[in-house]
Parts: sequence; structure tokens; C-alpha cells
Amino acid sequence: MRLKSLHLQQYRNYSDLSLEFDPNEPITTIVGPNAQGKTNILEAMYLLALTKSFRTNKSQDLIQWGTDYCRVQGELETAEETLHLECFYGIPPQPTRALKVNKVKTSSVKFIGNCQIVFFHPEDLNMLYLGPDLRRRYLDILNIQISRRYYTALRMYNRIKQQRNSLLKQIKEGFASVQDLEIWDQQLCEQGEILIEERQKTIDYMNSRLSEIYANISQKDDHAQVNYDKALADQPTLADALKTSLQRDLAAQFTTVGPHRDDMQFILNGRPLSSHASRGEYRSLLLALKLLELTFYEEKTSEKPILLLDDVFSELDPDRQQMLLDSIKGCQTIITTTHIEKYLESRTHAGLKAIKQGQITPLPTVTE
Repeated sequence: MRLKSLHLQQYRNYSDLSLEFDPNEPITTIVGPNAQGKTNILEAMYLLALTKSFRTNKSQDLIQWGTDYCRVQGELETAEETLHLECFYGIPPQPTRALKVNKVKTSSVKFIGNCQIVFFHPEDLNMLYLGPDLRRRYLDILNIQISRRYYTALRMYNRIKQQRNSLLKQIKEGFASVQDLEIWDQQLCEQGEILIEERQKTIDYMNSRLSEIYANISQKDDHAQVNYDKALADQPTLADALKTSLQRDLAAQFTTVGPHRDDMQFILNGRPLSSHASRGEYRSLLLALKLLELTFYEEKTSEKPILLLDDVFSELDPDRQQMLLDSIKGCQTIITTTHIEKYLESRTHAGLKAIKQGQITPLPTVTE
């Protein structure tokens, strides 16, 4: 799949921006100083895939200051069709959000999945370092881009969990009975088991490829794997876990078990990554995960995903830079950087663009 064009209207620092992507050049590199809007362009592409930003949960942050709406449009070409995708975000009385596919309004369930992206940013290392919520989000993003079943179950699960948590508080206060939990527990289990099943499939896929990819990067006989830590209180099913944790849930007044508390543990050479890995090993594992994502989406959708690289070459040494470039051949890639990296200095590159104060202009082609 390829993004043919991108149009931003009243989005972040762009009043009106149109970008066309050269069909003969798989790599587009946007070069410019910090705080010029490079990442905003990648964020807009991210919206076309997932309808949400990777930087903020507030849609109002996307809207240019002094205006009451923004619009992101993209023309996407796949092996079978050309799609026109649009995300609209507004401040009341404008609609707060509207999604369109081929100019027809649609739901997020039908919108997400039309475009698969792999996003690579230096802050992605936080997913390996910090709390389990980041790792769950990573796993969710992998799955919702290939499975509407998963996305539907995730949305329903979160809504049901909120209702169950509210009921737990009412029981604690004497306004409801424990028997009232039964219907919510049944529904929570139906959706939660879908999430657990699909997450396990994704983890199994990761373990079938990750070690080989990591060893190629490290150039050592290393073994990397991922453990799926299900939050089921040592019970075989979510239904059993909810029964076991009932008294704890009543005391805490929220649901203490289930997919919303799952985690992933990364293992390197038989030991948890967090207990011994160096900074370089963390970077190698993150690179391995991103390369794995490329094959994951291609195998699941029969389309190569779009790769977004946000100033990542500064985090990679020359060998890892080259390995990344060798692995993305045939995949449309949009790169942002503050300067022309060494890998560009010796190749013809028609996709070079300069950015300054929100304006983008082509750079002269680099000759071989």
C-alpha cells in the first residue's frame, strides 16, 4: 500500500498543506530544524490509520490555534483499490469527530484497518522500560489494525468494565447486590476471551520471528522472546478469575483481573530484559520489533504497511541504520530528520523535502 497524497487543513501549525508522494520513490525524507512541524505530518498519517494521535488524547490539541476544526485527508492506494480517507475534528458546535471513507461517513470500526502503519520513534523505548499500560497499548495497536473483531471486542470490553466498576461501588455503598454482577461478568468474559485469544496469537507470531531478527541485528547467537503475562489470578479462564477475585474487587471497588491488566515480558538469553540489558540491547530489541511489525502486517493483510520514522536515525549506530534501510525495501517510508543522514549522501533521492516554518519545498536531488 502507498499513500499517494496528504492534505492538512487547520491542523497543528498548518493552515493548508498538500503533499504529493512520488510513486517512483519509496522513501520520502523531510529535513528541517526542530519545532518546524515534521512530527505533525507523521502524526496526521497516524490519524489516518488509527484515528487517534500518538502524542495526545485531546483532539482539540490537533486543531490550529484560533480555528474551530481541522481536517486530515489522504489518498491511499492498495493492490485492489484507491481509498480516500478523512479525519475531521472540531470544537462544538462543530462535530467533535467525523470519519469518512471515499467521502462517506463511517464508524471507527470500519475506518481503522484500511491503512496499516508502523510507527518508529525514539520514545518507543519507553514501552520496554516503563509500565505495562504502554505494552498493552502496543499489543492493541498491532491487533486493531488487522482485526475488526479485536477492535470491537476491545471497545465493548472497556465499556462493560466501566459499568462493572460502577456497580462494584454501588454494592459497596449498599445500593446494589452482588447478584447484579452476573450479567456484567458474563459479558466481560465474552469480550475479554476474544482479546486474550487474539493477543496470544500475536505473541505466538512474535516468538516465531523475533529471535532470528534480533540475532541478525546483534550479530551474536542471542535468543529473544516475549512472554504473555495474563492477568487471570492464576486461573485458567477469565470467568474463574473474576470469581476468585470477587472479594478483592469489592474491597478495591474496581476490576482487578482481566485483559486490561495484562502485560508482556521481554526475555533476552533466558533472563528478563529489565534485569540486565544494556542500552544498546534495548535499542536492538526495539529495532527487531519494528522489523517484525513489517512482516506481521504484510502476512496478515497481503499489503506492505507504511513505515513512519520520526528522527530515529540519531538513536541508531551506522550498522543498525543500514540494517533498517535494507529491511524496508519495497515499503513506502516517510522519514523526518534534522539533517541529511549519511545514508542519503551517496544516493539519488527524489523524495527529499525541506521544512521551515510550516512550509515544505523539494530539495535538490542528491547525485551519486
